[in-house]
Amino acid sequence: MKASPIQVGDFVYCRSQYHRDQLQLPDEWGLVIEIKRSNFKILYPNDKRCWLPREAIARIRPQQPPYTTFLERLHYLIKKVRALECELASEGGVHRLTLRIDKIDHDLIDDLRSFLGADFIALSVVPEGMAFMQLELQFR
Repeated sequence: MKASPIQVGDFVYCRSQYHRDQLQLPDEWGLVIEIKRSNFKILYPNDKRCWLPREAIARIRPQQPPYTTFLERLHYLIKKVRALECELASEGGVHRLTLRIDKIDHDLIDDLRSFLGADFIALSVVPEGMAFMQLELQFR
């Protein structure tokens, strides 16, 4: 069975003790938020972000997450829209998640609003070229 590639929104673990020590990474899972060639930008629960090479990480596939932590919520949002790229900015308790996607419909938008509930602030979709769109989602 061929291993599938790591994608934006996947949970990963840094299996390299050297990288964890050098970058002062927590000994816990992180979430892939960006990919550049064979390097992955990982977001950790303590808001630490770092770039790691493919050989230093292993994908983690948790059973159905409860979606109670910030990273689990991000995982749901990113995977639900099948994002190709992700950018996250947070300020004053408000998060702006910008995702590059190839399609979206009203049912998906309703699902995102329902998932975020009272934390939902705004959602906008802007065409990007002939095939893609930028989805910007703001939430608390």
